[in-house]
Amino acid sequence: MLGSRSVISRALVASLPSCARSALPVASSLAVRHLSTRRRRRGQTGTPAVNSNSSGDHATSTSEMRAAINRPVKVTDMLQFVIAAQDFLDKIEDALEPMKKHNEVFIITREASKLTVTLRPGDGEYSLEIYEDSHSIMMQTPLSGKFGYCLSASTSEWVNEEDGHSLEGMLVRDMIRQCNGFPEL
Repeated sequence: MLGSRSVISRALVASLPSCARSALPVASSLAVRHLSTRRRRRGQTGTPAVNSNSSGDHATSTSEMRAAINRPVKVTDMLQFVIAAQDFLDKIEDALEPMKKHNEVFIITREASKLTVTLRPGDGEYSLEIYEDSHSIMMQTPLSGKFGYCLSASTSEWVNEEDGHSLEGMLVRDMIRQCNGFPEL
């Protein structure tokens, strides 16, 4: 007798008498079915969390959940914030200085609480401004727009207030895409 795992060609089965064909094991559609690989997008495993707010909207998007997880804890001490913010602007100014010789127009302007880099006409300008009242630095770039950053209490890095991305990373990424050279941070 043939085992259930034996492979029998259709031609062989057709050549057998009908009484012999009935003795062969029948492969059900479930046993023969080929399972395709199912792909999932990152972050979409499981059921989304329920947000019980008064409006009755109980769905919370994955991006909202991820943003809540990555949201940094701000440094609240004013003295620590001011020192760190001024040190950061000094660090950025020093890192941008070597780029002057590689770019046609690259004007760095430093005020007490603001650093501005002006590029060729049509390319725009980069600005970093300290806001002491909200304990944040606002960065505006021609490519990415305006974002707010706070000093993270856990990492002592300047990170976005909404999703935790790095200020230095965003600045370097935009500068590389638009200028010759890169900030030496």
